[in-house]
Amino acid sequence: MLEIIPIGHIHSAFPEKFGVPKQPGLAPGLKAIIELQGEWAHETCLKGIEECSHIWVLFHFHLSEPFKGGTVRPPILGGEKRMGVFSTRSPHRPNPIGLSLVKIEKILVKPGAAQIHVSGHDFVNGTPVFDIKPYVASYDEPQTPSHHWSDAIVQEQLEVVWRGNAVISLEKLSRLEEKPIIDQVLRLDPRPRNSKKDSLFGLSFAGLNISFRGEDDLIIIEDITLSETSPKIK
Repeated sequence: MLEIIPIGHIHSAFPEKFGVPKQPGLAPGLKAIIELQGEWAHETCLKGIEECSHIWVLFHFHLSEPFKGGTVRPPILGGEKRMGVFSTRSPHRPNPIGLSLVKIEKILVKPGAAQIHVSGHDFVNGTPVFDIKPYVASYDEPQTPSHHWSDAIVQEQLEVVWRGNAVISLEKLSRLEEKPIIDQVLRLDPRPRNSKKDSLFGLSFAGLNISFRGEDDLIIIEDITLSETSPKIK
């Protein structure tokens, strides 16, 4: 029996799955911290990583329910069509293991602790990390033309509109600099596919609770307040 022990955990602005981008790279400004633990936090393990621009992160879908069956409903297909699990990146898998490519922003190493700050992620806060590998273009980029069944599907991003006191609230909280990344997250439309048109949603993100709803091709932010459950990532 193979025993896999986490080498660290991820600090993310998302305390729950709702709102997390479906794939890495969709929100380039979204930041997270990979914190390594124990013997893996030693500087010798990170030697040379400062010369890498991107890394593959192998992690645990720790909030996913046990998977049964051979098909899933990819969000890119509107959640209405089933595809074989091995042709998708669904978090519902025979073994709940994820793989994401992220950009390295900076590396901090001190005795007993090591952090890799990354951007363009799709991680929930507290995600266990199993391994990290460098992205190497000469190996990882296919040498022949690549294709996938989703290539022809246009992944639309909605326009985000700030209404009422939303911007004023963000300014009062001294968080106005985070408006662009909130736009990036919400334009991906995190609403469930079967949600009612005028339903009001609350997204916990970066220490904030963001109240929003959808209207045609718009995401409308109604208000922003402080959240006690959502971690802030600097």
